[in-house]
Amino acid sequence: MDEKLKEIIYSVIEDQDMEITEESEFIDDLGLSSMEFFNLITLIENSYHIKISDRQVQELETVGDIIDIIGE
Repeated sequence: MDEKLKEIIYSVIEDQDMEITEESEFIDDLGLSSMEFFNLITLIENSYHIKISDRQVQELETVGDIIDIIGE
């Protein structure tokens, strides 16, 4: 996982000491609220110059899922 993505995630989560892995789940592990998750998606779209479809957003559960989309 690249440092840019980690920095984006850390900018949204409250616990800056939390370990982020590809298996980390946005809601259960990182504790994101729906608003924080929406903000994270927007930050990722802007930083990577991509558009994540509503269908893709609904299927996102882990950091690895977002890495797969970024890599497409």
